[in-house]
Parts: sequence; C-alpha cells; structure tokens
Amino acid sequence: MRGEYLIWDPAKDVAPLILPNLVTDTGEEEFLKMIMQNVSAVAGGANFFIGMLDETPTETLTLSAITTEPTSAGTYSRKSVARNTTGWPTVATINGHKCITSAGVTFTASGANFSRAFSRLFLTDQASGTAGILYSISGPLVSPLLLVSGQSRVVQYRLYMN
Repeated sequence: MRGEYLIWDPAKDVAPLILPNLVTDTGEEEFLKMIMQNVSAVAGGANFFIGMLDETPTETLTLSAITTEPTSAGTYSRKSVARNTTGWPTVATINGHKCITSAGVTFTASGANFSRAFSRLFLTDQASGTAGILYSISGPLVSPLLLVSGQSRVVQYRLYMN
C-alpha cells in the first residue's frame, strides 16, 4: 500500500508537484481493517482530513506527536475529504496499478499569513486536535513554504493498492 500527495498553486498553469508518502504503521492497519473487516475508526461515513506540517516522519509517528502544524492564523484548518464518490471521485490505473484520488482541497491564507511554513502534508480522521489516527505523511517539499495572506495551494491524495 502506498500513496502520494499532489500539490499545486491554482494561480499558475503548471503541473502539480507529486510528493510520495509514508503510510504509517497505524494507517496501514486501519486501511486493512476498513477493507477486510469492515471496521473503521472513521465511522459512519465520517470524513478524512488533509493537513499541513513541518514534521520529520517515521512509520510510528502518531497524530498526538505532531508539533509543527500551523495554528488557525490566516484561517488555516485541516481540509475535509468526504468518504464517498464526491470526495474520492477518480478510480484509475496509473503505470499498471489501481489507485483512487481524492477531490482537490484548497488551503488559502486569508487576512493573515499561516503561522508557520509547511514542508509536508498528512491524512487523518480528525478535523482538529491530536486524538485520532495519522494515516499518512508526505515526502518533503524542496523547501518549506509559508502561505502568506491571499496565497492558495490545492492538494489531493492518491492511494495505490499494489
């Protein structure tokens, strides 16, 4: 099981950056339970959420250990991805492997800059806080990026089953 994050500046006509990801140990277990046991920590149609951070990942990293997510300054918040065909509209074959890609979510700094730069993205089952599951964390951007007021980035998550 592997995945990747796609991120781009909607103000520019350029291809998205593709950041491979690390599916955490807990993420692997939870994805397998969802598929094979119909057991999910993301219960009853609840959503996944994509967030930003500047953390160095490990397979054992947990949501409660993250210390580098921006605060709510500049209206930062994790972005919701519904667990349905609207939130995950595209099932495709890429390079011979089946994958599913989320709809794009937009992070926009509004009224102020985000409180800190980010270098990675993550997928969780929580809209905020640290009591939840960290499913995956992306590889790093070339250099950390601070969204200043008025700037946006669009993000998608793609999960492969290979």
